[in-house]
Amino acid sequence: MPRFVISLIAQFLSIFFFAGAAVAQNSVPDFRYVVTQDMDFYGADLDALFDTDLNSCVRACSANRQCAAFTFNTRSNSCFPKSGVSDQTPYEGAISAQKIATPAEATQRGAARMQALDVLQERDFSRAATLARDLGLRHRAGGRDIEAVLGAMRASTSDPVRALGWTGVALSLTDRSDLWGEYARRLLQIEPDARRRSEVRAMAISAALNGYLRSDTAGAQVTALELLSQALERSGRGRDMVSVLRVASEIQPREDILAALESAIAKYGFRVVDSTVESDAAAPRICVQFSEPLEKASVDYDPFVQLQTTTLSVQADDQQLCVDGVEHGERYRFTLRKGLPAASGETLHRDVTLTHYVRDRSPSVRFPGRSYVLPKTAEAALPIETVNLTQIDLRLRRVSDRNLLRAVQDGFFGRPLSQWQDQQFASEIAQEVWTGTADVTSELNRDMTARLPLAEAIAGQPAGIYALTARVPGADPYDDPGATQWFVLSDLGLRTVSGTDGLHVSVLGLGDAKPRAGVEVTMISKANAVLAKAATDANGTVRFDAGLTRGSGAAAPAMVFARQGDSDIGFLSLTDPAFDLSDRGVEGRPAPGPVDVFLTTDRGAYRAGEVINATVLARDTVAQAIDGVPMTAILSRPDGVEYLRRVSNGGVAGGHVFALPVDASVPRGSWRLDIKSDPKGAVLASQTVLVEDFLPERIDFDQSLPNAPLRPGDSVPLSIDARYLFGAPGSDLTTDGQVVIRTTQELAAYPGYRFGRYDSSVTAQSSYFGGERTDDQGKAQLSVDIPQIDAAGRPLEATVITRLADGSARPVERRLSAQVNPPTDVIGIKPLFEDVVAEGSEAAFQIVGLTPDLTPQPMRVRWTLNRVETRYQWYQLYGNWNWEPTTRRTRIATGEADLGSDPLTVSQPVDWGEYELVVERLDGTYTAAAFDFYAGWYQGGDSSVTPDRLELSLDKDSYAIGDTAQLRIVPRMGGTALIQVMSNEVIHRELVEVSAGDTRIPLTVTEEWGSGAYVTATVIRPMDVNAGQNPARALGLVHAMVEPEGRKLAVSIDTPEVVRPRQTQKVGVTVAGATEGDDVYLTLAAIDVGILNLTGFESPDPQGHYFGQRRLGVELRDVYGRLIDGMNGAMGQVRSGGDADNGMRMQSPPPTQDLMAVFSGTVKLGSDGKAEVEVPLPAFNGTVRLMAVAWSDRAVGQAEHDMLVRDPVVLTASLPRFLAPGDSSRMLLEAVHADGATGEMQLRITASNGVQMGDVPAAFALESGEKASFAIPIRAGGVGDPTIELALTTPDGVTLTQSLRMPVRANDPVVAQTRRFSLAGGDSFLFSDDVFAGLRQGSARAILSAGPLANFDAPGLLSTLDRYPYGCTEQITSQTMPLLYMSSVAQATGLGSGAKISAQIDAAISRVLTRQASNGAFGLWRAESGDFWLDAYVSDFLSRARAEGFVIPDRAFAQAMDNLRNRINYAPDFDFGGEDVAYALMVLAREGAASMGDLRYYADVKAEAFATPLAVAQLGAALAMYGDQTRADALFARSAGLFEEHGFGDNAYWRADYGTTQRDAAGLLALAAEAGSVTAQNAALISQVSQTSDRLSTQEAAWTLLAAQALIKSPEHAGLMVNGAPVSGPFVQVLQGAGSDSYNITAADGQTTEVTLTTLGVPEIAPPAGGTGYGITRQYYSMEGAPLERRSFAVGERFVTVLTVDPFEPSGARLMIDDPLPAGIEIDNPSLLQSGDVRSLDWLDLSEATHAEFRSDRFLAAVDMDNSEQVTVAYVARAVTPGEFHQPAAVVEDMYRPRYRARTQTGRVEVTP
Repeated sequence: MPRFVISLIAQFLSIFFFAGAAVAQNSVPDFRYVVTQDMDFYGADLDALFDTDLNSCVRACSANRQCAAFTFNTRSNSCFPKSGVSDQTPYEGAISAQKIATPAEATQRGAARMQALDVLQERDFSRAATLARDLGLRHRAGGRDIEAVLGAMRASTSDPVRALGWTGVALSLTDRSDLWGEYARRLLQIEPDARRRSEVRAMAISAALNGYLRSDTAGAQVTALELLSQALERSGRGRDMVSVLRVASEIQPREDILAALESAIAKYGFRVVDSTVESDAAAPRICVQFSEPLEKASVDYDPFVQLQTTTLSVQADDQQLCVDGVEHGERYRFTLRKGLPAASGETLHRDVTLTHYVRDRSPSVRFPGRSYVLPKTAEAALPIETVNLTQIDLRLRRVSDRNLLRAVQDGFFGRPLSQWQDQQFASEIAQEVWTGTADVTSELNRDMTARLPLAEAIAGQPAGIYALTARVPGADPYDDPGATQWFVLSDLGLRTVSGTDGLHVSVLGLGDAKPRAGVEVTMISKANAVLAKAATDANGTVRFDAGLTRGSGAAAPAMVFARQGDSDIGFLSLTDPAFDLSDRGVEGRPAPGPVDVFLTTDRGAYRAGEVINATVLARDTVAQAIDGVPMTAILSRPDGVEYLRRVSNGGVAGGHVFALPVDASVPRGSWRLDIKSDPKGAVLASQTVLVEDFLPERIDFDQSLPNAPLRPGDSVPLSIDARYLFGAPGSDLTTDGQVVIRTTQELAAYPGYRFGRYDSSVTAQSSYFGGERTDDQGKAQLSVDIPQIDAAGRPLEATVITRLADGSARPVERRLSAQVNPPTDVIGIKPLFEDVVAEGSEAAFQIVGLTPDLTPQPMRVRWTLNRVETRYQWYQLYGNWNWEPTTRRTRIATGEADLGSDPLTVSQPVDWGEYELVVERLDGTYTAAAFDFYAGWYQGGDSSVTPDRLELSLDKDSYAIGDTAQLRIVPRMGGTALIQVMSNEVIHRELVEVSAGDTRIPLTVTEEWGSGAYVTATVIRPMDVNAGQNPARALGLVHAMVEPEGRKLAVSIDTPEVVRPRQTQKVGVTVAGATEGDDVYLTLAAIDVGILNLTGFESPDPQGHYFGQRRLGVELRDVYGRLIDGMNGAMGQVRSGGDADNGMRMQSPPPTQDLMAVFSGTVKLGSDGKAEVEVPLPAFNGTVRLMAVAWSDRAVGQAEHDMLVRDPVVLTASLPRFLAPGDSSRMLLEAVHADGATGEMQLRITASNGVQMGDVPAAFALESGEKASFAIPIRAGGVGDPTIELALTTPDGVTLTQSLRMPVRANDPVVAQTRRFSLAGGDSFLFSDDVFAGLRQGSARAILSAGPLANFDAPGLLSTLDRYPYGCTEQITSQTMPLLYMSSVAQATGLGSGAKISAQIDAAISRVLTRQASNGAFGLWRAESGDFWLDAYVSDFLSRARAEGFVIPDRAFAQAMDNLRNRINYAPDFDFGGEDVAYALMVLAREGAASMGDLRYYADVKAEAFATPLAVAQLGAALAMYGDQTRADALFARSAGLFEEHGFGDNAYWRADYGTTQRDAAGLLALAAEAGSVTAQNAALISQVSQTSDRLSTQEAAWTLLAAQALIKSPEHAGLMVNGAPVSGPFVQVLQGAGSDSYNITAADGQTTEVTLTTLGVPEIAPPAGGTGYGITRQYYSMEGAPLERRSFAVGERFVTVLTVDPFEPSGARLMIDDPLPAGIEIDNPSLLQSGDVRSLDWLDLSEATHAEFRSDRFLAAVDMDNSEQVTVAYVARAVTPGEFHQPAAVVEDMYRPRYRARTQTGRVEVTP
């Protein structure tokens, strides 16, 4: 192929596919590029990009609206986006491109064309737009004449390649429709190599599509669409080709188009792809597979199938149409008629006639079920099912006792065996004892059941475990291995109970249900070792101690084996799931271990900077205090990282109180508090709390719907009853909300059932309501519409989401869920297995039918079991093979049945594969259900059915110790009743003979019953051979409550009903019920109910915890569900299973008012059982909930009491959460008369500097219960926390005051600037407010440093690191490592005292150690391994800290070193890389743990393979530590040479070692200086590291500081005076914003001093939108997804803010996105308002954020980007406060390449009332 074509494709396609996302929203781009070669567009530069490529340059300019052109310098790989083109200068190697705007009419025409061609994918239009935009980059047309180009194009018609090039140039100049068609035609004429074929064809699709989008006549449209169809066919998209030609024929039905359509339909349209005959089913059928799905229910397909006889019927299912009613041995011919429709609307193009013969069923044999215990009788026989067989081959094998467990563990037991498994089974596990045949009766094509007598086969054989294999005579064993039935002929009925007291085994006779004494029971481990042996007692029981059952791994118990002499054996697996008794009343919290911990915090929501208070009670199993045992409280952040750990001092009377402070800069989100008694043990109690920027709720409300059935389409009244939390009715509150209706597959009344079809999805539907206001009494009745929905045979559920808001417009949200009756009957399917069915076993189900009222409904149904297979249809096109998938369903079995009040049970054998059970109603309105499942080698827990339910009850709800409880059981059969009382152990056990009917059994309640126990009764019916009945059992269970004598404390709280704020209220607490002499303690929390309601916090209930019902703590198993019924073939089954009842350092602005939240700590009560707790009340109006937890050694108690706190006139101020300088808004003041004097009220409002108030009413009148509202204008000044003082004087002279904070923040991105200058001897510099010129007042900080460290800006870097807002392991390490050596500089910079710096280092050590994994490695955010370089970096920090005298736990440090050694030992070889290996070797060498052989090998053999200068330097440092200075110097010289070779250019890619060339240079200097090597300390390196003015990453800053520390031997001498006084120590002066003191800095005589000045602050004039490496946009959308171009919102309006980040270069990164809010806008925090969760918006396609925070002043998101794809994050916002507000720029930053960052435009937002 000509080189030109290869070049065209190779160079252009990277742009074509890489940049596509940028123009995905428009079919025709807003602009295109016209490129000029070797021309520089001089001047008008925006942000430049260096060390980049042309693709990235294109993306950078395309993403920036200010970019009108760019120049890319191919010599230096530099990109210069331009704001315009003014001067063009020839420059060889320059590629310059200018944006040419697309006319508006062309854009509009393209949008209309796009809508008409909706058959194509969005990706097609996106690629077409990208091609149109960027075509000029390949076909460089700048400076060319269009007529000359067209002439050259016409002259090269015979040469497709040259013609393609000239057509591209013409297109670049004109963007004409006809030329796009010509371009597509030329692309289709050339044939590239296989590697580029698909890309060229995709370009042809885009070119033809561009021609269509730009065409202005019908003929031009059709011509373009014909070309598009050809390109689609070449790309293997024949189905799309049909759709495109159909659109073309509708525009202009030309003969050539109709002919092409006819041909395309024949090849790719809706068609038959296969047909099959399902002859092996009892009810055979013929099925036809189509290329597309059919309609499921809305089309009658009978008229489209011409059948031979009316006895046949047609059924459509997905992609196949089946003819039912055919018979074996018959031939059928039928015709599928033209016009047969698909679900897509396509139809069959022609008649298709098919002929099939239905052959007889293949011979087959199987054993039903998975049972294995055959009750011992004289006529023992095994049931077997056959088809078309008169004789079967039989083979009997015996498994020894010792091989039984292996057979189970290796997957042989209880299932059929393949031929390969059978061979292994025969040679390694089993012994053949008999072979033979059996004669069976047969009726052609009928399922036959026979019984195989076993007397002859097992005559003379000892008791044992047998496997009987039945095969079809003459069948190939590899194709048909036959069936295998495992069985043990036994009369031993085994039952186990496993609890904390050990394993109880009982043995009853299957034949008579009598206890079997003297049976030897052996407990066997998973390793097939005998754990213990014992013989049953007279009651047939034996108990193995708990210590024997606590083994883990191979030592865990696996089986019990029972032997009665040589005559009988039995066994029961202990690894099978236990009975699931959740449907019998087993509920509550799990049974505790030996230490039972109750945990409560004082509330559920906290602001950052507050203290989390926790009360912990540690008790034993009978709620007796465990005293003197320290408890450990572990507080973890939302990312799972441990934040804080506290250990109690042992507590008092088992009570422990923790105070856990969280810093004001911590991440927001859900935090977790864990309590442990052993720091390395299991968590004993856990609680989740929120740390968020919240405001307490002011109102509360109840909502209710009518107590009547709901149906789709109903309009029902929703009743609202609202109230202010200070007691007044919630009058004049706005309402809004929505009703969301969705289908559900589950019903609480029918656990385990799945309703409707698994393969149908129904989109939830919503209706909206609101606009009404509550009346004077706080009530409202709203009419809400239950949306219509296509129920698809499923039950429905509606969620009513209601929001009420007061004048502040901040909503309070409540949710109400209600069942909605479906419009039609529904069918439910319950699988009687878990997860996966074993291959070759039976899949069993229960089926119910329900009316729309969800009550049982008689109906006639057809059930069908299908095997589902996905096949791939291959076809050839233009010599290339392609495929399309088709789904085929093969019917395995079917049947009809009548559903009634009891469930219908269906079971069928299945082999390996995917299956579905479909149930359809035959009478009445059509409805269906379908359940899919898999069968294979893996099988979940068998949960066939639970034991039969036994009716039982107790005579009372609760008992006292010593009472006699009367247990009533009503068995339906006589037998032996096993009565057991259990908790987490067996308390009591007895055997009682019972007859059918009512039986009463007395039980004595003892102390062992604790606070409650479960009473179970299992009635076992013996086998009755004469009646043909197998042994059976029924089980009932009931919970008995026991009043805990002397263990409950009665707690009461006494306060006045209404109290006034601004005082200390004494709260009286009285505790009764304590044992005389016991000390009693309590904690009291007094919390605003508005805080508690945010999280639905429930008052603590230790009595409910310790004395409420608990989950059953034992596991029950037996063999009765594994009995083979050899008498009538019915299967006994047991459902088993577990219990089904599975129950950044940025600081936000301070809140306007403090919270009402007080915690007492531990209070000891007096001997009279009373205490008085003082609760300070701020200027607060609302309800305070007082929650007490009391405890003594023996007892616990609790109480709650609501206390109304309010002024006689409640004054409520609503302010913005913050303001920006220059913002204007209002303070809404609401005064409500509650009690006291009425009349004229005097009002006085004053404000401090920083906020200006508008007119304030001096007085107003209030009568009883009246409310007055005032909107007072406010305007923000400079940054700070000004206050507003309110004073209201009532008519009786009482003055009520409130103090409000009005934070003013400049949230625009902070800009750092570093300047260096020389101060000659005797000269002075005034360090004053002048340095803040151009920065906003109050946002700025300046650091002036001098002396050697100033050259590296050490103080500024330390300050920057300290301010870094995020906290991964790398960043913590980078922040702290320089402090090891620069404590004095840090102190002078204002980072704290020496003790504080040391404490910060200790805290950092603790934090990084919490992220150490068990193998010694470290995770970035949590304890995990996998980042070897990070392991070395953290270990380096720990090693350095240890050397500086800081305490590192020996074990943790040893594990870190072991991890490095281990990683070195198995590190793979490399040809380029090794960064982690070099670092690890250096750290090990410092600790004397590296191998000199390893060091010399890497130095002598692999030195040139190390990829970075830092890695080479680290290897050199390691050798220097071992005294090999020669090799070390050589490596340091090589490291420096890498910079000379490659320069100091910035990284255009993300590095796995978190590095950049700047970091590497600093690291080289640091390590070389530490090693005493001068080979690398050259001026260029030192200048690069010390003189950089770019923003540095944490890595760059940390290593620069280490370099400064290592290079500078005497950093203390600066030679400067401050205000005439000499300075000792490092010279650092700090100014904190405007208004700070001034300093006169003078250089000593005769000495010139270098001074560094670093300023940080928000610029007064915001920079324009732009960025380096990325582009970021911020767009508003309605909640429905419509773009909002306006910047004005009404109060209460909700909208979605979408932030989109476009990377310019194809590399990964760790991004932080920061979107500061305008002051009048707040985020609907999804942690507090569920309707704020953007994941529920289906029109959004969001990126995965590793962390997101919804703060009061900003949205933050961390995203790990591993490719060049666009990043999208979003949040729901709400307009809250009217006014005009500054909108800061949103910013994205690469955390490890901070130069790579971008910002949006700043602006203004208006919120209207």
